[in-house]
Amino acid sequence: MATQTIARPAPARAARSARLLPVAGVTAFALLWEVAARTGVLPASVVPPLSGTAVRLGTLLTEPAFWAAAADTTLAWAAGLAASVLLAVPAGILIGTSERAYRFFRVPIEALRPVPPIVVLPLALLLIGGGLEFKVVLIAQGAAWPLLMQTLYGVRTTEPLLLETARAYRLDAPRRLVLIRLASAAPLVATGLRLAAATAFGVCLVTELVGGASGIGALLVLAQSGDDLVGVYAVTLLAGLAGLGIAALFGWVERLVGARLAGA
Repeated sequence: MATQTIARPAPARAARSARLLPVAGVTAFALLWEVAARTGVLPASVVPPLSGTAVRLGTLLTEPAFWAAAADTTLAWAAGLAASVLLAVPAGILIGTSERAYRFFRVPIEALRPVPPIVVLPLALLLIGGGLEFKVVLIAQGAAWPLLMQTLYGVRTTEPLLLETARAYRLDAPRRLVLIRLASAAPLVATGLRLAAATAFGVCLVTELVGGASGIGALLVLAQSGDDLVGVYAVTLLAGLAGLGIAALFGWVERLVGARLAGA
């Protein structure tokens, strides 16, 4: 009896296609932007050509003022993210391991979590001023929530059988917390860290745009106030590339944590 062989794409070919699709999408978007701006489909007073924006971007990278602003943004982002980790992870562990604490804090958390940092911005600006502390406070306030919720959920959803087994082997509470609860929650904590890092960068730019703090956002305001349309697009493009870099870095950390735990 004749058998029919069904051709399936090789794994290598499928992986190559998966890598090329994002590149193709970015290339198509860039070509569309350039053609639309050059042909007048998009008014020159609204959208400059991508080529001109890229040239201006390259010029920005040679200016000391840009690197000083980038250093201010990076410092505030890193400090705010570190503060959110120091606040959210221990709080998530404490609330997640205690049913009483969870019931006590659940309503306040649900009430405060939707409050965006920009709502707190005027009060923080009044109380703290517009320096580094101002940015760190707002970044920590915005970035702590996803990390808190992921940590809390990860600790609370630990498999009960694992905890019972640990008790059967007479592991004390601290070792159960580290070896069972934290190990089980680690993938969700890594996801929360990725979300917090992206949120922290966005909040940092908002504080610089609205609060007048120094950094990349302040460069954007400066270009806008000077009617420098190409400069606005160049700084915006740089901020977007920085955001993509942050997402890629912490996405890699998230995958690494998952792979290490899966292989353990």
